[in-house]
Amino acid sequence: MSPVLVVEDNEINAEIIITLLDESGIPNELAVDGIDSVEKCAAKPKDYYSLILMDIHMPRMNGYEAAKKIKTELGVTAPVVAQTATHTTEASVYEHRHYIQDYLYKPFKPAQLFELISKYIPID
Repeated sequence: MSPVLVVEDNEINAEIIITLLDESGIPNELAVDGIDSVEKCAAKPKDYYSLILMDIHMPRMNGYEAAKKIKTELGVTAPVVAQTATHTTEASVYEHRHYIQDYLYKPFKPAQLFELISKYIPID
């Protein structure tokens, strides 16, 4: 199974997601912000990651900007799931539809995370 790229600037949130993925046997890598995520994707083949869990509100480069670069400039094939604590409007979802495939609203329960992941990658 290809790794999931977890893009999260909050150390506690990152630790929670990575622990959940590790406990479920899902390989993963961490990017600490949008720039780090773009750099990690640029250094790998376009189909390296199976899924990208992208925090939206981050310093240096927000998740929307990073997702747009990853999908349009780098041509990464992995679906991008936005993680956000703020409600998204229909207009915002529509605006970002070409590079954000789904949304996961924080705080979320582990079951919600795995239900969403299972839409994109097989989970044992």
